Amino acid sequence: MKDINFRTMLFILVIFGLLGLAYPQGQEETQVLQLQTFLSRNAFHPGETFKVALLLKINPGWHINGHELADEFLIPSSLTFDENQSLKIIDYYYPKAKSGKYEYSEYELLVYEGEVVFAATVKADAGLQAGQQKLTGKFMYQACDHRSCLPPKTINLGIPVDVVDFSQETKEINQEIFSKIESEKSTK
Repeated sequence: MKDINFRTMLFILVIFGLLGLAYPQGQEETQVLQLQTFLSRNAFHPGETFKVALLLKINPGWHINGHELADEFLIPSSLTFDENQSLKIIDYYYPKAKSGKYEYSEYELLVYEGEVVFAATVKADAGLQAGQQKLTGKFMYQACDHRSCLPPKTINLGIPVDVVDFSQETKEINQEIFSKIESEKSTK
């Protein structure tokens, strides 16, 4: 049994290697998706809770795997932020995936297409001093067309967060992005 698992994994690695040659590095970013990050406020006070969002624009003809998958050989989309004493993640939001059947899998798959928003709720530590902080993390995904998948890709995130003194007023921004998240949550 171990021999079969080893051969299966070796086969998969060879296929991913060949796909990597078919889709040169650097070309994937312009062919598959664009990622932008957004904050829910222009600045934050110590102890305040805020949101961060990733807006993905996935190009036509492509999709990325959903957060939960039935096929064990595919890589799910995943948003994670690094542990940080100053900026703690309270929860994550993943958009609802669409169902689809593709040539490369015998299973019906959950995927993201078009424009989707991932998000997290963050709480700034109450003892945080005014200044700039950085929220770091990763977005991992696997992009596919209707016939095959590219190797998994990880995008490193470094989102600057401005912490200001309580004497400074802050305001909500990017509400067109965050309202999409709230409307999707309210329909569940």
